[in-house]
Amino acid sequence: MSAGTAGTLSDRLPWIGLALLGLPGGAVAAYLTYAHWADRPTVCGGIGECELVQTSEYSEIAGVPVAFLGLLYFLAISLLALARIRRIPAALEWAQPAALSMSLAGTAFIAYLTYVELFVLDAICVWCVSLAALTVASLGLAVWGSFSGGEE
Repeated sequence: MSAGTAGTLSDRLPWIGLALLGLPGGAVAAYLTYAHWADRPTVCGGIGECELVQTSEYSEIAGVPVAFLGLLYFLAISLLALARIRRIPAALEWAQPAALSMSLAGTAFIAYLTYVELFVLDAICVWCVSLAALTVASLGLAVWGSFSGGEE
């Protein structure tokens, strides 16, 4: 089969889901990145303690906001999914293992950050919880994509 959009919908469905996760995931991560770099308070809507989490020592790695890493993650996972959806020949080989590896690493990292929120900071950020849920969903979709057909 040549490059293009061929393949059954059921084969492409997990990849479509991964591509779509980039929209809310990227938007939340972009907002948190902006708030961090602009030194603006995070709007939490009276639910949780977002500002405490966002300004903690755990909110950066080597001066880079963790939220920015989330933004890069959702951008990359979406691009991988789009390459797979478009059936770009090289993507048929490497997109699935790359998406699975990235989503496993992302889920492990978000599990660590959730642990820090709950047991170290004793504070919850609803934005962070939403990113955690989207990251775990990306793992589920990547696993599903691993078992869906569509290999030539």
